[in-house]
Amino acid sequence: MVSYADLGGLGAREGTPVIYTWAPSPPEPPMVYVAATNNIEDLPWLLVFLPLFLLRRNRCCAAWWVWLPALISAGAGITITALATGNERGLTQAAGAFAVGLSALWLLMPSLESRSRIVAFIKALLTLAGFSLLAFVPTLAAAIGGWLDFRPYLTAMLALGSLVVTLALTFGGLCARRRFGRIHYLLRLAVWTVLAWMVVLTAFVFIGYVKDQTEWGEFVVALLGISGLTLVALLPFVLLSFFQPFYRARFFAWLNLSQASLTVGEAVPSVIAGAYRTEARPTTEVAKK
Repeated sequence: MVSYADLGGLGAREGTPVIYTWAPSPPEPPMVYVAATNNIEDLPWLLVFLPLFLLRRNRCCAAWWVWLPALISAGAGITITALATGNERGLTQAAGAFAVGLSALWLLMPSLESRSRIVAFIKALLTLAGFSLLAFVPTLAAAIGGWLDFRPYLTAMLALGSLVVTLALTFGGLCARRRFGRIHYLLRLAVWTVLAWMVVLTAFVFIGYVKDQTEWGEFVVALLGISGLTLVALLPFVLLSFFQPFYRARFFAWLNLSQASLTVGEAVPSVIAGAYRTEARPTTEVAKK
């Protein structure tokens, strides 16, 4: 390297050459979320709702059926997010935390009942969001490395997902207040889930439209993807309420639905059983005489 300066005849224009070896700087690390550097987030998050079994209404063997949909929901959510995002730990932990919130919701449903649908809706929303965020606290408390921290966004997604699920369950029950059919309710639940996510994401679409950054194709794919993931997490718990009498009674009571709202095909077995018990009593009394 040689320095150069025109001094206007006051001295040499070039300085003494200097040898300098230049090497390019290493590339910057990728701007992605890196998992926490300690193991605090590896705590068994499913134990968050374990104290709920100490409640008087949950001190029975039937209450433990909630572990079946909890494990299915958490396993399916973690697997799907891991395959879609390349095993991003923050997302997989958020999927597990949401399964914890749903489990707590089903365990606390008797305490969430109310004659007012608005009050029942608010109670369920606070329960689902509260336990989901509580299960996500170890991940929030862990130290991180990297450039971007997605945990605040995942926290917001857990809160929004709780709102969407509560809206879908509530409006699905409103549509089935006269006659309840399992297939019809599942179809309504899917439709209301997509509509609820569409309403929630409208604000983000509007911001992108103002900044001229809206890609409608990507928005539709994201909407269907997050709606599908929400239904995958929710479906095992709804099916539990369909086929397990203990949780079915709780589910109907929270939705303010009576057993009379069942379709004819679903009500026949209970009617036949009741008639059998009614007719069997006189026969037994005659035999005793």
